[in-house]
Amino acid sequence: MMDSRELGYEITAIAAGLDDFERKTFDGKGIIDDEGLIPLYLGQDLIRARHYASWNEVDADIAEIAAEIDAMEFGPRKLFLQKLGNSLRSASTLFQGSDLPFTEKLTNLVGVPAESLHPLFIEDMGARLLDKLNQAGFSSGTLREKVSAWEQSGGILPEHLETVFTELMARAQERTDSMIVDTDGYTMALNPVRNIHYSARCNFSAGKMDLNMDNTFSRAALKHLVAHECFPGHSTQNIYTLRSFKNGTATADVLLCSLNGITGVIQEGIGDQGVEMIDWIEDINDEIQALLRRYQSSVATQAAWRINMENLSDAEAYAYMRDIGAMQEPRIKGRIHMARHPFRSGFISSYFYGNEAVRRVRLAVGDDPIRRKAFVAELYGKMHSSESLCLALGVPYRSYGDK
Repeated sequence: MMDSRELGYEITAIAAGLDDFERKTFDGKGIIDDEGLIPLYLGQDLIRARHYASWNEVDADIAEIAAEIDAMEFGPRKLFLQKLGNSLRSASTLFQGSDLPFTEKLTNLVGVPAESLHPLFIEDMGARLLDKLNQAGFSSGTLREKVSAWEQSGGILPEHLETVFTELMARAQERTDSMIVDTDGYTMALNPVRNIHYSARCNFSAGKMDLNMDNTFSRAALKHLVAHECFPGHSTQNIYTLRSFKNGTATADVLLCSLNGITGVIQEGIGDQGVEMIDWIEDINDEIQALLRRYQSSVATQAAWRINMENLSDAEAYAYMRDIGAMQEPRIKGRIHMARHPFRSGFISSYFYGNEAVRRVRLAVGDDPIRRKAFVAELYGKMHSSESLCLALGVPYRSYGDK
């Protein structure tokens, strides 16, 4: 029977082998294009990937490691590894050309609940956002009109974006170095892009943050993206996990933090809670942005559910995210594209549920320095699902709904 460290090594080798085999088989023309199962694999020179010549070999190894995991004593580690095994099994199934019900993509591939969000939760979030906008002086019109007016009033001119980005990144890094981990001078440059399906993206290996210039960004919105993609978000997690594995304090599966699978939920939760993780809420605009982010994430999650479970048309989904979610057009189009994707459709929910999980534990931990240190170590130094993170830190699990 393997111990936890051995299981971490072997399941990482299987995941890396699956990624290699998918890339070799489809040469960037498969269901996930050239992104692969592991867009950024930190273990390239550290873990020897399994070599596969057939899908049967892949599936046999996944089944074998799953049996080893099932024999573990119950706890956060077993809970996470079981979900990681389910995620790899689902990815293999989809890569081979079979489809899965949307509910299985949610529960097994992504690792989030297969549920429709309660309309009262979304309504309550909208009401709280309206109240905050009213406090900021945006009291005329619908929620959509108020959000648009707020975004336009603080919109950064394109020629000033790089200057503001550089200033925000420096401040975020300083706070991250103090409160999370020493990032050892790593920096990122702004890379403006257009006609893409995302607002921003972390290109860690190139040291760049891609930013979709088709959107309008306020200072608060850009601050959120800097925190999400750079400090203390994706780049910081990459730095922390790689360092933890190399110094022997973490198991090999931390090198799968960018996996297109179960690990993405907490990864996105760290990103979406980034500003709060480094105590960087400075004014009412930051408060509005935090509420808006959570609200729009819930609306996008519900839109994906309705598209896949209720046959919502693209036009209906567009109207819902525009009128109810107050989302900008490029983001709406990106979310519809993602919701229709045969592999990525469930991952829209990873932002919402990841944010809910990390937020729930962060609030439960509070300002106690001992609990805070343990929280950061679990969050960045280990791989978790929402449930295993709560279990590890003694916080009752709830999928969503906290005030």
